[in-house]
Amino acid sequence: MSSEVKEDDPTPSSRATTPQRTAAPPQPQRPLKVVFDDFSLPGGSSSEVRFRTPNGYNGTSSHREFRIYEQPNNTQLILEEVDDGDDDGDAAPQDRGKRSGITIKQTDDKSYGLVFLRATYSLIAVFVGGFLFILGFDILLFLFIDLATNLGLTDHGGKDDVSFIAVLLSIPVFVYSLSWGMTLVTRFVIDTFNGHPFLRTLFGIDMVATDWIAFVFYLGTPLIAFIVTLLTKMEDWWELSLLTWFSSVLVFWGAFSGCVLWYEIRECLDLIVDLDTELDENAHWMVKTKHAIVFIQASRLAGTKATFHKDQIDKDDNDDEDEEKALNYFQEGPWSILSKHMPCIFTEVVPPKRIYTVDEARGNLSFVTRSSWSLEALFCRRGGILSALPVTFGPSAITERQINSNIACKIIGCQLYFLLFFGVIVWFGLAKGALGLVVAMLLLFFIFMGVTTCRLLDVRKDILNEREVLRYWRWYETTRPTAMFTIAFICLEVFFLFFLPLVYLGIIRNLPSALLFAIMGSCASLRHYLNPSVLLRETQNHFCHRHDSDSSDWKKRSRFYHISGLGSDSARMYWTVVYLCCVGFFGLVLSVAVTDSKEDVTDADYGYYRNMMTMMSDYEYKPQPHLSYPTCQLKKGFGTDAFEDAALSNFAFFSSLAYAVEDEVDAYLNQWFGYGENGEIVATNRYDTVVEFQDTLIGYDFNNSAVSYRWIQFSDSFGVLCIRGTSTVFDLMTDAQLWLSAFLFQGLRFILPLGNVFTPILHRVIEFVTTLESDKISKVSFYKETTAFVLWLQRRGFDVQVTGHSLGGGLALITGSQAGVATVGMSAPNAILSRDTFDPPLTIEQLNTFTLNVVPARDLVPMIDDKAMLYQNINCTADRNDIAGCHSIVRSLCEIQFSCGSDGRPVLCECVLDYKYDEPTPIGNVSTSFKEACAIAQNQRN
Repeated sequence: MSSEVKEDDPTPSSRATTPQRTAAPPQPQRPLKVVFDDFSLPGGSSSEVRFRTPNGYNGTSSHREFRIYEQPNNTQLILEEVDDGDDDGDAAPQDRGKRSGITIKQTDDKSYGLVFLRATYSLIAVFVGGFLFILGFDILLFLFIDLATNLGLTDHGGKDDVSFIAVLLSIPVFVYSLSWGMTLVTRFVIDTFNGHPFLRTLFGIDMVATDWIAFVFYLGTPLIAFIVTLLTKMEDWWELSLLTWFSSVLVFWGAFSGCVLWYEIRECLDLIVDLDTELDENAHWMVKTKHAIVFIQASRLAGTKATFHKDQIDKDDNDDEDEEKALNYFQEGPWSILSKHMPCIFTEVVPPKRIYTVDEARGNLSFVTRSSWSLEALFCRRGGILSALPVTFGPSAITERQINSNIACKIIGCQLYFLLFFGVIVWFGLAKGALGLVVAMLLLFFIFMGVTTCRLLDVRKDILNEREVLRYWRWYETTRPTAMFTIAFICLEVFFLFFLPLVYLGIIRNLPSALLFAIMGSCASLRHYLNPSVLLRETQNHFCHRHDSDSSDWKKRSRFYHISGLGSDSARMYWTVVYLCCVGFFGLVLSVAVTDSKEDVTDADYGYYRNMMTMMSDYEYKPQPHLSYPTCQLKKGFGTDAFEDAALSNFAFFSSLAYAVEDEVDAYLNQWFGYGENGEIVATNRYDTVVEFQDTLIGYDFNNSAVSYRWIQFSDSFGVLCIRGTSTVFDLMTDAQLWLSAFLFQGLRFILPLGNVFTPILHRVIEFVTTLESDKISKVSFYKETTAFVLWLQRRGFDVQVTGHSLGGGLALITGSQAGVATVGMSAPNAILSRDTFDPPLTIEQLNTFTLNVVPARDLVPMIDDKAMLYQNINCTADRNDIAGCHSIVRSLCEIQFSCGSDGRPVLCECVLDYKYDEPTPIGNVSTSFKEACAIAQNQRN
């Protein structure tokens, strides 16, 4: 777009103060230089303005031309060309003899209102991006839990090899589509904050329509919902408004991603016509699609080699020494070498065909000069200084001081990385166990530092010798597969990686996951087989044409330029690495879970411990003189006729019993509660009742659960359900299944500015994420069996209370809320955010009424999810660097006894010997110290 303003006459004020002069004959207007907009510029970012201004001498005027480019952060880059006339006396005296030129300046058009508006847009865009990342993370988790159930890692489940293979084959499609989706999310968020320059290029419509579309989705629709909920006086007006805002931006991101995919396919079909000489330009789109798919897949399967070149630009043309040396230094991958030995399906390319990187094809070359040099940028840049073109000669060359700073920064930075890693190991007391890892990291550190430092020293040598050297890699295609092999390979990929997993998801009737896999798999397949970035590597001339920026061809190529950049975007590599690391971690956890499931494991491997507590009845802790915990004695909802002593320490003791081996539970109960007036047993571990109930579960959806719990019965009408916490690797996977989404959204809320404003809708988005888990995963949900057990006991006339530690505590909170019984969780994950993910869902009223959570200081587990109204913070005596010490149930029991008093119950030797509490007071005429008595008791027990 251009506009022209002509001012042939001076302003009235200038006429009044300017002396009259004889009008000079009109001078011919000089043709101004033509400025071409490169395709790297967003569409519509350039504006042209021309006008003439009087210079006050001889009645002449200057011709001025502006070229205005919109930049991010509300700035403009202005190119100004001024023509001051001939040098024969027409110009002003001080300007005579000067030549016209171009001035580049930057102006600031900042508006704090606009910055606030874009920051608001970016806030919701980042939240949507975080939701999509958590969705992908949970998808991978559900896949590996599904793999665990198919391997028969539950107590009652059997193996299903076919389902295991089908789930395993679905992982590559999910990883590919998730990394591509997060790449689009990254571009979407950046584009939102910068004012939608990429969006304007992408949609191909005028600026007004693009801004109106963005306004409708980002602000208009949610604002209307906000107004309507206020006018109708809805109680949950903020939650509904946030849901509308979130849904609107999520739909907008979907449209954004759909447009990118659509234009990628269009550009792919256009490029294949230029590259495939056998294809007619007017061929049907299906024919073009077939040729493009085969051509792209053949390019991926082709064998390649890379050569490193170091050319001195100002060398003698007859000096080929450097070039020959460079061509002898190459890297040829094992696939290329292997393909040369398979002539039946690969043909050798003679001579090797040059292929380009996407950045080379786009002409995306950055320079490191004296003024553009940055210590932090070059240290953080992937590839270091050689990822750009360092200028080593001339007035803009990098100085010796700058390159020396780069070398020093690389050495110091790598050393600090290593020392930080080593310091973390020492802090957590892992130095001995992680010695091998430390040595490996040290070796990698020296290798990395040596390679990068050698590259920097090579650049420094060229700077000191004032040589202008160009360093670059060139890639060549050495072998190419036949068309038949390529087609067969594509068919196998589609069948095993798409069709087979989709059929499996349909068979197990997990419709949400099947629909999601169908959508993600289809999009991933389209982008994989019709990726224009692969075709772009075959040519270097696509973006070499010059066009008027107002032409449709320029806009089309500019759009393709920016879309093709997604193929080489570093964000895609980072997200791929992130999801591959997730797959590797989950795979490691699964392999450990399989190892733990062997038949010859000990009781400890299953989470049961022998001789875990040593109790002394001749000693006592008296309540501390300071203000004790308000919940030392639980009153409302806990005391019953059969069990009036509802002390908090009793529930901590019950939680610890869930970890004891079966044949020691009754002995612990007798030591803790003693015997009745007539010598009768007060509390009994009723293992037979649990078995009787589990026999009734055959045929139920949750009969494959691997949950472990104990029923401690006090009378014919009362008992306490004790649920074991996390002890096996499969328990850890169950923890993640139930609470990982809530934990990740808590993290997202923490890192976002004003993240708490999204709290009202977190339970909704968490519910949506968990709908993707398969029926098999739902059937092994631990809480379903424990809730069914409580309801079964209630039907038999029992008054039930529930407790548990860690995972068991979280299950206790869920079970107690669903069954409506009093519950105490010890170091338990909470359930406010994840309340809608359970079956049946929980209500805030249930959690606030029936559940109490005991939260030790610095314990990370009870920080998961938001707490209900009733919780009790307690102290922790573990060292600050003992990250898991505060999670011990025995330590929590000791803390409660030490602060609240032992109240007639025995004191644990572990409180003094292991957890450094003060020695308790002897009862009566006891002459032996507590430590001596503990040593004698432990020796007798062993």
